[in-house]
Amino acid sequence: MKLKIFFFLFAIQWVCIAQSNEIIITEIFADPTPSHGLPEREYIEIFNATSKDISLKGFKFLYGNFSATFPDSILKSHSYAIVCRKGYESDFRPFGKVIALSNFSLTNDGNLLVLKTSNEEDVFFVNYSSSWYADGFDQGYSLEMIDMNFPCVGKANWTSSLSTNGGSPGITNTVNGSKPDLNGPTLLNSSLDENTIVLNFDENLSESFLQEQNSFEIVEGDNKIKNVVFQKYFNSKVTINIESKLEIGESIKLLIKNVEDCSGNLSEDIYLDFRNLLPAKEGEIQLSEILFNPKTGGEDFVELYNMSENTLNLKGWSVARLDIKGEVVEVSELSDFDLIIQPKGFIAFTENKSFLIQNYPNSGNLVEIPKMPSFNNDQGTVILYDSESKEFDRFTYSEKMHQSSIVNPDGVSLERKNFKDNSDFWFSASADAGFATPGMVNSQTENDQLKNTFSVEPIVFNPYQPGHDDFTNIHYKLNESGSSAYIEVLDKNGKSVRILHNNLVLGTEGKISWDGKDNQGEILPVGYYVFNVKLFSKQTSESYLIKTVIGSNY
Repeated sequence: MKLKIFFFLFAIQWVCIAQSNEIIITEIFADPTPSHGLPEREYIEIFNATSKDISLKGFKFLYGNFSATFPDSILKSHSYAIVCRKGYESDFRPFGKVIALSNFSLTNDGNLLVLKTSNEEDVFFVNYSSSWYADGFDQGYSLEMIDMNFPCVGKANWTSSLSTNGGSPGITNTVNGSKPDLNGPTLLNSSLDENTIVLNFDENLSESFLQEQNSFEIVEGDNKIKNVVFQKYFNSKVTINIESKLEIGESIKLLIKNVEDCSGNLSEDIYLDFRNLLPAKEGEIQLSEILFNPKTGGEDFVELYNMSENTLNLKGWSVARLDIKGEVVEVSELSDFDLIIQPKGFIAFTENKSFLIQNYPNSGNLVEIPKMPSFNNDQGTVILYDSESKEFDRFTYSEKMHQSSIVNPDGVSLERKNFKDNSDFWFSASADAGFATPGMVNSQTENDQLKNTFSVEPIVFNPYQPGHDDFTNIHYKLNESGSSAYIEVLDKNGKSVRILHNNLVLGTEGKISWDGKDNQGEILPVGYYVFNVKLFSKQTSESYLIKTVIGSNY
């Protein structure tokens, strides 16, 4: 460590050169328009995390492919400074200490920011992204670090400022709080291309782990690792070069040991299987379900189905739509890494995975992608392409394809009922399935070998004692899609005491619950009751009577 001694009025001030993470970037104001109270000028906020005053003379700020050099300036212990472009100092002086650089620029979408000492030693870096903002708090808001005790953590430790001004330059961040990084890194995805394996983790890995070649080992398969490389400042991505390309059908197993993140947390050893799979044949991957008119605040989704007996890879596959001229637009890649779809398996793609999970209880295998085509709410065409840009399937949808009993189609998906031929028979997802089944077996999947069946379980239930068998379910299985039902409850004299549903959209399998109450919300007396189910479809109109019993409350 170098020491410089300054003499001012016989006082001595000790000033040190920074080491890694001693000076950190704690706030990024990349998109200042429209202003919510701050100057419409870009800035970063830096913080001296040590108990020492630090000289910034000769420090360098790297932003993307550009750099700027700090002037002679002292940043006191545990204090902030606002860094901006020269000429804008007066705009930020009311907020605290200002350091102006001769050139300075931030991109709205994100970029790599690096702080270096005059000796070119790294002090701090961050790869910020526009995806780090909280929903609705991007333009005119800064990104703030949450927990400064874990500065190397990326996205998980940053969010939009809570300040009504849009940012908090020169003072403690509005989102400041305890958010310790206590968990080891998680592997997000992996891919094999020719003789190169790419691993993407959810956070920055420690450089000591990355530089240890023995952390990676092929434990099964006739192949060897040539080298392991990573790009500086992009420590969440690892590239492994193997000696030879896998032949069709050949596989290897990779072991990753002592996986450590930049905060020093360890994960369990990871085993990965890589296979050179046969490409999908025509018709093996099909469009299965689409939501083109989502609920307010939601997003579209497209679901695929693997109708083959083979494990297939969706890496490089894409979906697109047709515009009003009939031209293909908005081609969106579904995955740039290995994405396996199992035999008879479903995968749904969306921009907002969490929304689907929260709003559709029958959600399954979901993959979030950066961009989906903007499907029209009334009608349109979705097209599926394989990794060679060959069209694999297409579906022209219309809002009019929904069942007539659905008054408001917002948030209701269309499901394919048949994968055996090229017929475009699509129906609204059933009401009891939640009106969509992304990543799961479709509620409208037909089985023409079945007979229509209805049953009740439990037959005897007791709504007088909540918590155990206090409601009953009508379970149904139908051999055709697109049915609707009128369901009422009759007492032992045949009098209607409860209208459960009128024009309820059914799937091919599901259940409907009854809590033992009448139309006024009162629990009915102990005794025998009958469900009168009237089933309607394009092909049939049938009625079913199913018995149930409300048990004693004693």
